[in-house]
Amino acid sequence: MKTVYEQLQERLDKFPQGYPKTESGVEIKILEKIFKPDEAELALHLRPNMEPVSAIAKRLNRDAKELGDKLYAMSRKGQILRFRAPGDNLYYALAPFVIGIWEFQLNNLDKELVDMVMHSYYYEGMKKGWDANTVQMTRVITVEKNIPSDLVIHPYERVSRFLETSDRFAVAECLCRKESKISGRNCSKMLEACMTFGVGAAYSIENGMAREITKEEARSILIKAEEDGLVHCSYNHAGFSPFICNCCGCCCGILRSLSELKTPNMLAKSNFYVEIDGSACTGCEVCLDRCQMKAIEIEDDHAVVSLERCIGCGLCVSTCPGEAIQLKRKGESEIPVIAADQHELIQWMAKGVGKPYPFE
Repeated sequence: MKTVYEQLQERLDKFPQGYPKTESGVEIKILEKIFKPDEAELALHLRPNMEPVSAIAKRLNRDAKELGDKLYAMSRKGQILRFRAPGDNLYYALAPFVIGIWEFQLNNLDKELVDMVMHSYYYEGMKKGWDANTVQMTRVITVEKNIPSDLVIHPYERVSRFLETSDRFAVAECLCRKESKISGRNCSKMLEACMTFGVGAAYSIENGMAREITKEEARSILIKAEEDGLVHCSYNHAGFSPFICNCCGCCCGILRSLSELKTPNMLAKSNFYVEIDGSACTGCEVCLDRCQMKAIEIEDDHAVVSLERCIGCGLCVSTCPGEAIQLKRKGESEIPVIAADQHELIQWMAKGVGKPYPFE
């Protein structure tokens, strides 16, 4: 008979993102570290779509008050999802492992957990799940100020839209750089850099994962992230997204999936690319340090870019002393259709891997 942790692994693997089984069984050890047996049992009976406590209690034949307290405690521990509806009514759902349970362990990280997830499961399991995807879950957002004014730019391509359409803002430590620090691989990039907006900010603040900031503070952090050479990443759809990760190539799991695992299916490049004017380039190599993807090299005393590796973040543009680098927009035939919102994105991802969603 399968253990509750083996059953939970199978249930989490039903998400489009997956939580694949490995030969070593490290995925089970991770769940044992995060969930107590009774918590794993309860998570096992939650659905991927939000349900009110009353509906869950009726379905599981449990006392609503006792169950509500248990679900809230589990959501505070980052084990499941919680949504606070108008009237202070709480809804709960099973969370995927990524983006979800793992990111919610920000305050619970220790070396054992980091080693299991990022030094074992990252290579044994996550790559397997990402390779199966045909629709990228996340995408690069280009440095907005570096996009020439004569180019077409859609609302979802503008980082400023996150500020304009949100009423609450929060900032948290970067999970990936915190992992590196715990592993003894300190990164020089800013640690407090992951941002949440609207309901995402409310959730992360209530769960003690982030501190609330003003809109102007949020704007300043985005500018500092760009100055620090960090890549803006968010969900790959045109609707409201509750977060922006500001990523470095040495620590970020998403960027590493491209550069290290050679897995293109986790991150969508932006709709822009850079073009370098060799006659204006002085060969100063500033752009080499700015590029998180190592897409730029020096050949014959001037910089050249590999369009295969370029993700169109735009970080190299503003720091070029010779103004030799410029962003260009891809041709319309090269720009994929983007999902309208989070719901459609998950549906597309599920269809791409042949999984029914939502599952019961």
